[in-house]
Amino acid sequence: MLVRFDCPSCGRSHSFDSPETTVHLTCGATGVPLRLRVTSSGEVKASIVREGQAVSTEDQAEE
Repeated sequence: MLVRFDCPSCGRSHSFDSPETTVHLTCGATGVPLRLRVTSSGEVKASIVREGQAVSTEDQAEE
């Protein structure tokens, strides 16, 4: 699935091909670790990860 998301670290839009619903990656522009989660509706929730925990609570309420 082609995934496009707005990066919470650098503010730019990125895209990549991913077969998974949850992906951990690093922003190429800032080097900040990110967690992406694709919801059942196809929306991508991006959050910055610090010490193994996601910083953004936007997608935490849905889990």
